Amino acid sequence: MSNAASGPVACRWLEKAAADEQPLYFSQNNKNFVLRKMKAADYPAVRALLPLVSRCQQQLEEPQLSEVLRLPTYVPFCCFAADAAPSAATAAAPGATNGCAKQELAEGRLIGFCEVYVQPHLGRAADGRLERVIVDPDYRGQGIGTAMCREVLQFAKQQLGLGRIDLTVEKENAKHIYTKLGFEPVRTETLRLQN
Repeated sequence: MSNAASGPVACRWLEKAAADEQPLYFSQNNKNFVLRKMKAADYPAVRALLPLVSRCQQQLEEPQLSEVLRLPTYVPFCCFAADAAPSAATAAAPGATNGCAKQELAEGRLIGFCEVYVQPHLGRAADGRLERVIVDPDYRGQGIGTAMCREVLQFAKQQLGLGRIDLTVEKENAKHIYTKLGFEPVRTETLRLQN
């Protein structure tokens, strides 16, 4: 039995996870946003958002936080409202992305967060899991969560080289975001071992 996709599998996720990534920029409803990998200094603001979707009761101390952020299989993203809006001329200039001139955008308030977990495999492209997608309540209902996820998923597929990406939806009102992004329900049964 031959496999048409046989041959070496590149581990781009491992190479990219070790590299210091440049921020991504996007616009939604005439507002600009900066999306980048989380840094240790972002942790207090991220902790403030986490209770909106998660029961994360423990707080990491600095040594543990740094270790977690160095893991190549954990890629957390922070989304910031941009403090400055580009002029029409600079938005159209070379190097501008999605209508944003990156040299003019500074990170403002943290308004969103999500995580990608890389699941390596022996013999095929790594899978991914999208987790803890959070948008600040003041910014909900504006399509920002969908736009943020679209950018993160594009990064996961193109830059990290991930194959399949899964997620679990617990909130019924969040399903429409993920179906707009191309996710489809998969019949499966989850078993959990708890302490």
